[in-house]
Amino acid sequence: MASSPLLEMNTNLPGVRLLQQWIREKQELRIQLPDGSALEGYLQWQDPEFLALIAEGKELPELLSRNHVVRITAINQNDGLEQGTIPSSRPCLPQTN
Repeated sequence: MASSPLLEMNTNLPGVRLLQQWIREKQELRIQLPDGSALEGYLQWQDPEFLALIAEGKELPELLSRNHVVRITAINQNDGLEQGTIPSSRPCLPQTN
């Protein structure tokens, strides 16, 4: 009986690293599915085939096949802070025409 090769997570890929960061931070995410619907929650873990999404109020994750995820978006939580740019101490460059 032939065995299938083990799938390995390529941690050199920026998408894999960003998802790992979001897992560590428990970043709230919106995951869009092919039918246009979306799920929200945070990722508990990822492997080469599945993402484990925990929705608000749930204790157990829902497994999503990576092949059926259209888009993953971080949901910004301002925590009362206004978003914008941080002022720089550098002087502005003169405009060129």
